[in-house]
Amino acid sequence: MSMRVEEARREIPVRDEVEVLVVGGGLGGVAAAMAGARTGARTLLLERNGFLGGTATAGMCCSVFNCFFLRGGEQGTAGIPEEVVDALAVGEGYGSKWRAHKGHIIYDTERGKLILAELVSQARADILYQAVVAGTLVEEGALKGVVVESKSGREAILAKTVIDATGDADVAARAGIPLHIQERGVHSLCFRLGKVDVDAFVDFFRRNPEQYPERMDVDWSVDEALAQFDDCGTFLFPHGGGVQLEAFQRARADGVLPGRVGIHDSVDACQMHAIRQTGIVHVITGFSRFDGLDIGKISSSMGDGRRMAFAVAQVFRDYVPGFGEAFVVGTGTNLGVRTSRYLDGDFVFSAEMMEAGRRQEDAVGRGVGWDNRIVHPGKGAWGCQICREDSFDLPYRCLVPKKLEGILMGAGRSVSTENPSLLRVMVHTMMVGQGAGVASGIAVRRGEMVREVEIGCVQEELEQQGVNLR
Repeated sequence: MSMRVEEARREIPVRDEVEVLVVGGGLGGVAAAMAGARTGARTLLLERNGFLGGTATAGMCCSVFNCFFLRGGEQGTAGIPEEVVDALAVGEGYGSKWRAHKGHIIYDTERGKLILAELVSQARADILYQAVVAGTLVEEGALKGVVVESKSGREAILAKTVIDATGDADVAARAGIPLHIQERGVHSLCFRLGKVDVDAFVDFFRRNPEQYPERMDVDWSVDEALAQFDDCGTFLFPHGGGVQLEAFQRARADGVLPGRVGIHDSVDACQMHAIRQTGIVHVITGFSRFDGLDIGKISSSMGDGRRMAFAVAQVFRDYVPGFGEAFVVGTGTNLGVRTSRYLDGDFVFSAEMMEAGRRQEDAVGRGVGWDNRIVHPGKGAWGCQICREDSFDLPYRCLVPKKLEGILMGAGRSVSTENPSLLRVMVHTMMVGQGAGVASGIAVRRGEMVREVEIGCVQEELEQQGVNLR
């Protein structure tokens, strides 16, 4: 049995009292804070890092999978997710051109930190950085606020409604809400390579189109990938594509590219996001597989991941066109944890509910699902995400925990679901965040509990904020 100590009870100062408190400044939290503030509720966004974005910035996952559009080209998702992507794309200079392409919407993570903070501030929500939730304030079956630790010490923040947008359900766990734990999640430490001749890299595929892994990750051809680069200045090399690329196969045969580094395997997966304007390529490669709440293994994964980044960088310099002078310009501040804790709710969102055309009476978002099919003919090819022909509705019930009042989930991977991966992508998590933010603000405005909020009023406000629920 591990040793335990007692922590003395103490009085702590109340730092602030707000109407809507959003904990976690990832994309779900950003959307929740923007949506809550736009209802007129005094909203505070709490973030453990010194900037917003979560996995989208601290995790260096620098692209939004374009699941805004249905298979036939019609738009399926609108509202704050679209607004955020538009702002990120404007930062890279290509603006609304992303709508003409199937590929990921790629952005610079440093600029993204600034853009996301500006969006939240423009919505009139406040931000508190570098504060970690250390406890919760529960009274008479309701969450009344949280206890935070920061350089200012231990303080309380009171709120009428709390949105847990941490992704790991940290607030819910500390409040004793029933949760599931994904005991073997898949995680990545992303990194960036600078001083890349992006045009030379892309021109390699113009001359050798057979080297581009078509119909992997994204349902498109090499010509479509090149068209996006020509139009937007961004280029996606798909996840798992490194396995198919001759350069990586040669590096593996030469014994230069290892199969694993420490606890990271699949070192040759190599999804790449290239930005011509900056000469930077973001790389996602290598997976570590463990309980994403194990801080010891997180520490090992981050250390091994950085060693992997420098090992892979050398392979790029020696084997891949355009990378002769490339160097590691940054590694992720946070490990990219895909799944960890998620809600054990009275209502469970299922894969069946993501099927095309599924509607919900309590819808607080509309998303686009996809089928994952192996289409590329290469050995060991990864699947291709093929968007469905109609959208699905996000039911409000899956955001609401059992019993405890005053809290909603605001990140896609921590709602009540049969599989925490169902709603974890960026567009879906922003859809969840906007739904939670609007519901919280409307509940405050009407003097109602979030569990019993009038859903028709929530839907009306969502439509005013650009969400199409009709």
